[in-house]
Amino acid sequence: MLESEIRSVFGNFKTTGTFLSGKPTGSGHIHKTLLVKTKEKDAPDYILQKINQNVFPPVREMMDNIIRVTRHIRTKRAGDSQIGVLEVIETRSGDPFFTDQSGNHWRIYNKLEPGISYDIVPNNKVANEAGKAFGQFIGDLRDMPADEIYPVIPEFHSIEMRFEKFLRAIEANAAGRVDEVKSEIETASRAIDAMLVIPRLEREGKLPVRVTHNDTKLNNILFDEKDRAACVIDLDTVMPGLSLYDFGDTIRTAANTADEDEADLNRIRFSIPVFRAYTNGFIEKTVAFLTQSELELLPLSARYMTFIMGLRFLTDYIMGDIYYSTGYSDQNLRRCRAQFRLMQLIEERHDECMDIVMQAARMHGK
Repeated sequence: MLESEIRSVFGNFKTTGTFLSGKPTGSGHIHKTLLVKTKEKDAPDYILQKINQNVFPPVREMMDNIIRVTRHIRTKRAGDSQIGVLEVIETRSGDPFFTDQSGNHWRIYNKLEPGISYDIVPNNKVANEAGKAFGQFIGDLRDMPADEIYPVIPEFHSIEMRFEKFLRAIEANAAGRVDEVKSEIETASRAIDAMLVIPRLEREGKLPVRVTHNDTKLNNILFDEKDRAACVIDLDTVMPGLSLYDFGDTIRTAANTADEDEADLNRIRFSIPVFRAYTNGFIEKTVAFLTQSELELLPLSARYMTFIMGLRFLTDYIMGDIYYSTGYSDQNLRRCRAQFRLMQLIEERHDECMDIVMQAARMHGK
């Protein structure tokens, strides 16, 4: 994309400072993200994004969600938290996003400084701070009715929907790969019953539906130079969900010591120190309102979110790699095997994880 085009898009927003440059930035795979630098020393730099409408077709509803949630959190905190809040910058016509002549939708945020992000947990302090940040995020939204937030990706973490899609993929066998993944299919078939506990309890009203983040990877938190959590970002998937989703997805990504597509399954480890540090931070910020059922299911939620990702990778492999981008022919299969191995390791440490959860709950007053 030419800088003249970036400059033109940038000019449609209520920003301060003069456009200097616009370059690609970040490691995300969904939106096209650009760092816009300004000429003046006292003017902020900006993060400009072209929204991926294939992944998020209800763009206005998504942006409305973000505005509602960030305003609610900003009012709730009233400046008494070290953790900042994203602020959507409007267009010059007062809209939360700009649509260009080609129908592309753009949005812009201030670049937060220093804005340090991690893909891998560097130390236990970062894990603890991440737990506090995502826990406080849920806590700040606990009094917001979930039905006020639009479900931008319906059934995003529905294990029932994902398993049904998996079964249809096996039946269709579009890429002719079913015979080579019989072991993985058997693993998924054995694991599903334990995972169905969570949606069953939700239907029974024993797990409250809350406004949750739903994409709690470690790199969706910005840290300062002292490794303190500074801001929760990437709010596109904020919608009705369970606290278990947010807890479990961070554990899935942060407590895994190996790469997502690690071929040597013996190199995959489940880090109990990271689990403990994150859990202590998360429960510190949520113990006042989480139900007993939510607390007791936190260890299972880590297996649940790991299983659902392994199942998605396996389904995509069976279908011929049509959703996730791959760098080599069996990458989705490797991803699946790594997730299923991690799921097994989490299950083996279930009782220890439960002890950690309950100790943290007692320590913080439950």
